[in-house]
Amino acid sequence: MTVLLMTQACGKKQAKISAHLTSERDQKEMVLVPSGMFIMGTDKVDPDNTHRTIGTVKPLFLDQHPQKEIYLDAYYIDKYEVTNKEYKRFLEATQYIEDPAHWNEGSFPEGKGDHPVTNVTWTEALAYALWAGKNLPTEAQWEKAARGTDGRLYPWGNEYQKGNANIGIEGDRKTAKVGSYPQDVSPFRAYDMSGNVMEWTLNWYMPYPGNDYKHARFGTNFKVLRGNAFQKAGHYFLEAYRYLIHRTEVAPDQYFENVGFRCVLEVEIKPLLS
Repeated sequence: MTVLLMTQACGKKQAKISAHLTSERDQKEMVLVPSGMFIMGTDKVDPDNTHRTIGTVKPLFLDQHPQKEIYLDAYYIDKYEVTNKEYKRFLEATQYIEDPAHWNEGSFPEGKGDHPVTNVTWTEALAYALWAGKNLPTEAQWEKAARGTDGRLYPWGNEYQKGNANIGIEGDRKTAKVGSYPQDVSPFRAYDMSGNVMEWTLNWYMPYPGNDYKHARFGTNFKVLRGNAFQKAGHYFLEAYRYLIHRTEVAPDQYFENVGFRCVLEVEIKPLLS
């Protein structure tokens, strides 16, 4: 599904696109990411091979190369992550047979209706998105919505600020109600893109165009998660893992207590017929 807007055929007038939209099926508020260029990826390197000190499986940054300016058409993205309450409406409307793993007899944990739904696979997230007439964001769509157009590393800028997002053990150590961290808001007014839960994207874990880095996990076995998330217990996270450029690859049939999703809706602009 796309939002269709009409413009003057002469091209002298452009459609005015609303900065906000309430999607018809799931009634979620969405925010506009206008068409245009943005900075995606990075050229950062880690000459000290820091990843080896904690035994991580891949070098830092290399799967995020190269930094490029990329053009995207306009689209809307959910202002907040899909919540338990919204996901339950989807299940009831479709009679979808699989509940999230931590629900009990079709019910989410008490008091968690406005928390992001978690423990859903990529396929389940996509099923919700398609039911809602939307889609999962591509990595490029997710990254632009989170970073803006100036290549920032966090929604709020380039310096990490403890307490700005529900990240690691510095936050709630569990999911928080969506929008609970007002500083974790992107230039396009999308919330919780730096923390709360990691989010499914549409893409397979593949090298970016122009990247000659070789990795055994590249291919069509793993989907990409973007963003960071809460953690219950102590775990050493490198600062690079907090960056909005970071990519996490997992099998699409896996699910986790700190992984959820949000959706996008494309905008199609066509000239008016005279």
